[in-house]
Amino acid sequence: MSFASHSTESIPLKEIRTTPLNDGELSMTDFLTDEDNRRDRANSFICRSTFRHAPASQELQIFARIRPRVFIYDQDTIEEKYYNSIDSIPIRKDNECLWIDVIGMHDTLLLSSISRRFKIHPLVILDVETNEQRTKLDVFEDALFLVIKLIYPDQVTQKIHIEQICFYLKENILITFQEKSNAIFDRIRHRIRQNKGRIRRSKVDYLFYSLIDTIVDKYMDVLNIVNIEVEAIDHELMKTVSRDTLETVYDLKRDMLNYRRVISPLKEIINRLQKEEETQIIQESTIIYLKDLFDHVVQVTDTIDIYREMLASFIDFYMMLNSNAMNEVVKTLTIISTIFIPLTFIVGVYGMNFHNMPELHWKYGYFVVLSVMVLLTILMLVWFKRKKWF
Repeated sequence: MSFASHSTESIPLKEIRTTPLNDGELSMTDFLTDEDNRRDRANSFICRSTFRHAPASQELQIFARIRPRVFIYDQDTIEEKYYNSIDSIPIRKDNECLWIDVIGMHDTLLLSSISRRFKIHPLVILDVETNEQRTKLDVFEDALFLVIKLIYPDQVTQKIHIEQICFYLKENILITFQEKSNAIFDRIRHRIRQNKGRIRRSKVDYLFYSLIDTIVDKYMDVLNIVNIEVEAIDHELMKTVSRDTLETVYDLKRDMLNYRRVISPLKEIINRLQKEEETQIIQESTIIYLKDLFDHVVQVTDTIDIYREMLASFIDFYMMLNSNAMNEVVKTLTIISTIFIPLTFIVGVYGMNFHNMPELHWKYGYFVVLSVMVLLTILMLVWFKRKKWF
């Protein structure tokens, strides 16, 4: 997706009500937007000016500011809080880990503040704002930037969604950028709060691994749904040949192609993360977990390839069934035509109307010719049956 230039078209903004809290904080109570289809650059354009002067007949409307969720933790303590301003986040201690979770990518003021506070390159912020980035890893002198796609099923409709998540990792600092709020990382947050597992006892690179591992687990959940659909198609093809089934196969095959395009770069990315010359931020104790993660990604890509081959075989099988059905029709018509060849010959001979044809004046001539035609038909059908042509 190419970067769009600033539009000059005025885009209406939704009114947001805020309630004052202690210490000058604001709690967002309503967040209305109908810009889902244009949120890539339209939202960025809206947020470049938080306050916009409207005509006299319109009220002043304010776009909602994002309040990132911040975790500051070590093995003994944890602080979880929403901050209105990045500058309000306290400076962490040497042994503390900082996780800033940003939900939504339309607040350019917030992104600029994050870039300024943590010295993030402007091109990284541009990548964050562009939600059609490919899966990639950028390595800097003191940081990593990872763009990855989250693929997950809707809990109600089982419809598959694809969203972009960005990770910016520095020394004991992790910043995540998500398109919308969802519950996929709730298990990780719960483990941090309850001090379960290794997250609180490790540096932030282990949290980085844990979040990616959760995303890869979601890939397997999606493939389990695909497996059910593939098995249903397999049973359907054994019963009947339907064009609707073929359309379903093509849709699934296209989805598999998209999944592979999104997931396959992860193998090379995780390989790079395991190499010390590539990254100095990943601890040696975390590399063993990255190797296990690499195996999971290989399993996912192999499963996708298997399903793609199965779907391709379904298409070949569908074409074969159609071809066989057409062959049966052609064979039936050929048998009928073959039977009528000698009958047509006999009828043609006695239809020449020559005067010197004694059979035409014979009393039983008609019945004899008719009997010969019936006998020929029976003999040909018996011969075709012995040849197993039908």
